Amino acid sequence: MKIAGGRSRWLPRGIFFGAALAFVIGLAGAHASSPSIVVTYEVEYDGLLSLDVGRATVQYSSTSAGYQLSLSFRPSSSAHSFAVGPAAARTSGIISTRGLSPAAATLDYSIRSLSETRNFTFAGDRLQSVHIAKKKSGGLFKDSSAVGYDPRALPAYAPLSEADQKGVLDPLSAMFLPLSGPNGLDRANCERKLRIYDGRRRFDIVMTYRGTENTALNGEALVCSASYVPIAGHSLDGDDFTMKMRDYRIAVALVPAPGSNFLVPARITLTDAGGASVAEAKAIALSSR
Repeated sequence: MKIAGGRSRWLPRGIFFGAALAFVIGLAGAHASSPSIVVTYEVEYDGLLSLDVGRATVQYSSTSAGYQLSLSFRPSSSAHSFAVGPAAARTSGIISTRGLSPAAATLDYSIRSLSETRNFTFAGDRLQSVHIAKKKSGGLFKDSSAVGYDPRALPAYAPLSEADQKGVLDPLSAMFLPLSGPNGLDRANCERKLRIYDGRRRFDIVMTYRGTENTALNGEALVCSASYVPIAGHSLDGDDFTMKMRDYRIAVALVPAPGSNFLVPARITLTDAGGASVAEAKAIALSSR
């Protein structure tokens, strides 16, 4: 998709949230010893200009010992021109009676002159260690400057209570939804609240039933609305990420993943006054290991 206009004040936000779309919606529950499930997304931004942002691939696999998840985002050449870099996420954990229980998660991303790596671990049902390594270069930073910290210890952010560190998923383990109700189109599959921690922010994704629609990918899809509810880790003075996420109208179209009891997003749309960021699945497939 070609750029259809000049630079827009909405563009950096649109690119960032387009690249981050694959991190935000929900996964729990799986069968052990299943083949890998691979979902490939095209990410686009459509506002005052239209932009092909890039491609994201999510892969899930499990064994009798647990599960592994990986996400790889590669920006398009157009997105590269706006200093959007690649992103990657990895998660491992165990499969419990309640679904997926993450044990360790890593998120790497870069945008403009900033790169960041977030590592966090879980012990039982509780968040354990958290470490963010941030590196910035360019501008006043003639030489790159790096810092590492635990965001839970910083007073500038809304505090993370003991209760809010329990029973949470990392964003990548929140990538597919377990089937609920008699079939994939049952509205019970939309009536959920996902408790998520991304290495800095603790938030809920509250989902509600919206309807159904036909898709070219996998027949009829269940459509849910979703809202972002900040809980902790956001700036007490307000930050752009939290404000934008609260303002977005979020819609998720869910379809069954082959060979599993998962519902996976066939399309995720975040819309505000400036336009829409869309991650649309182009392929959902089983892959033998």
